Amino acid sequence: MRNYLQHLPWLVRFGERYWARPALDVIVSSASPDERLEERLNWLVNVVQWIRRRSHEDDAVAGSRAEVQAGRLRLFLDLLDRNPEGKRAVAQTLRSIIRETNALELFSETGLPRPYGLLREVRERLINKIAPTPPGSAELSVLFDRLFPQARDDRWLEQIEESTLERFCALLAFGATAAEAGWNTLAPDMTDALLQIAAQLRVSCCSTAVRSRIRDQRLQELPGFKLSHTLAAVLAARGREDQPTLIAEMNFLHELVEGCHRMNDEVLAHLETHGVSTEVVYQLAFVEASLQRFEALLDLTFNPDRPWTRVAGFVALLVRENQARRSVRDLLRRNFQLLTRKLVERSAETGEHYIARTAPEYREMLRNAAGGGAITGLTIWFKTIIFGWHLAGLLQGLAASLNYAVSFVGIQLCGFALATKQPATTAPALAARMHHVREPAAREALVDEIVFLIRSQFAAVVGNLCLVVPTVLGLHLVILWLSGGPLMNETKATATLHSVSLLGPSFFFAAVTGGLLWASSLVAAATENWFVYHRVGAAFEADPRLRRLWGARGNARIARFLSRNIAGFGGNISLGFMLGLLPELAAFAGLPLEVRHVTLSAGAAAAAVAALGASVLRTEAFWMAVTGILLIGMLNVGVSFLLAMLVAIRARGVRGTARRAIYQAIVRRLWQQPVSFFLPVAVRHPDGPLK
Repeated sequence: MRNYLQHLPWLVRFGERYWARPALDVIVSSASPDERLEERLNWLVNVVQWIRRRSHEDDAVAGSRAEVQAGRLRLFLDLLDRNPEGKRAVAQTLRSIIRETNALELFSETGLPRPYGLLREVRERLINKIAPTPPGSAELSVLFDRLFPQARDDRWLEQIEESTLERFCALLAFGATAAEAGWNTLAPDMTDALLQIAAQLRVSCCSTAVRSRIRDQRLQELPGFKLSHTLAAVLAARGREDQPTLIAEMNFLHELVEGCHRMNDEVLAHLETHGVSTEVVYQLAFVEASLQRFEALLDLTFNPDRPWTRVAGFVALLVRENQARRSVRDLLRRNFQLLTRKLVERSAETGEHYIARTAPEYREMLRNAAGGGAITGLTIWFKTIIFGWHLAGLLQGLAASLNYAVSFVGIQLCGFALATKQPATTAPALAARMHHVREPAAREALVDEIVFLIRSQFAAVVGNLCLVVPTVLGLHLVILWLSGGPLMNETKATATLHSVSLLGPSFFFAAVTGGLLWASSLVAAATENWFVYHRVGAAFEADPRLRRLWGARGNARIARFLSRNIAGFGGNISLGFMLGLLPELAAFAGLPLEVRHVTLSAGAAAAAVAALGASVLRTEAFWMAVTGILLIGMLNVGVSFLLAMLVAIRARGVRGTARRAIYQAIVRRLWQQPVSFFLPVAVRHPDGPLK
């Protein structure tokens, strides 16, 4: 492959840096402390790249990649021991690099979230991925990106033995002269990093976003406020060599750090109860990471008897955190984890109402779903009227969206159910029970919930379909009696049957609709989170103008009504507008994209059959439409449930082994008791029945 690529000169020049691997003796002989800083930095990059990259000779050596790389460092030191002149030049070059560079940013900022917000951090990371590295920078943090560009570089650093690290540290001091006194600037930079992190923590821990969410809000009593002053006292005691004061101040400093951790946990608990803000979560992530870095630097600065492996572990930590900080994906994953979990939990609270566990609840689900089907029948006829107006594309989409939104909100306020909206909210309810799933009893209890969920969805779909079709047919007879003709003409009716046929693209449109159902559940959870976070209910109830308008008791009733229904309003209205506007927006973009909802599709097919007459029941087109509607229902439910379940599992941190155990338990239950997935029969366990 490489021989072939050599026939492409421009590609060879591009890949030259990767393929070129100077021999170790060439690298050693090229060491010179008199070169420009940029040249010396490039030389150091070549040294580390030689250690990092595995050669053909190393492939024959047993051991992991990390072990091989640690062995190559030993080989580098062995070669220097046999070459005193080269060893002196290498040592002088390394000392000159340390003397002429600054490690403050490396110690205090590399790998940590930036304190200026999530959106700006995303922008900075994207720019850093595109823009080239500035040459000859005196910041070791910039050099760090070039020395350790791969995610697994921390592993071989942790594999280096204590004896090898001692030899490397001896190399740094080898042949040092009086003219090189003060070359080691790492210790002062580490002290400055402690002071800088303490100053940043003082600002972050005393901010309004943090203080407003803790019990003790007195500024001067906050542990973060005292951190900088106590650290200055520790450094002063060390400078005076006052050991008793140093020990006392150091113990107090550790207590303050623990107090900052507790304060962080208290703010997180407040967010769990009162709603999540992305910016506050990001600020808490910065505080937590800064505290961990502060503790690591304290240990390295004030523990002179530390083993060198601990120093190597700190460098490996910097590599890991630096790689994570450069990744936009990791940034979004870490900072949205709590937010996602909270949205999942709010969806789970809603989803509890859609799971029928007992036979009476199963019958109630059928009744509620039947009511939802009746309202959906009205929605279908209004939709037919709207399309008969032949409005412009966007106006038609808005009219259809309002029709859907009013219908879905009506279903919500009447206490009815729309079948395919349930999986997106009931999946998080399952994920909320995914604790200790490695234990057989907890796993079987989870499978019970899955069985309850699936048969609840079955009951909801059956209830919707059982009443949407009679409602549409009844409306057809009323309109036929009032106007003398069907609302849907023969051409439109034939096209409607073909639009839901098994042979058409309905399966793809149904999957897209399942994604919209899931997205609406996220909107519902986010709306409720916004309502709780901003305390809209309490503000509404306490507003003096509204109290004068409706009275204190009426105001309280309205606030409670909004608290109960705000999530449903957000989800139903957003789903209505997504179903109504997506086809029109897709048509504007030239994409043949539509939506297919099982209840709406069944009602539309019933209207088409009513317009075409009973003879259509004997045609292939009718039965293809019936089969297509069944497929639409399965895809609506399956896709929305799958997406919601995946997000919920990730938010709960359920690992692959636990997921496989859950899947196996579901298959086993389906094989042993298939009827329980559809009807409210007793579920039997080895220990006895569960009704």
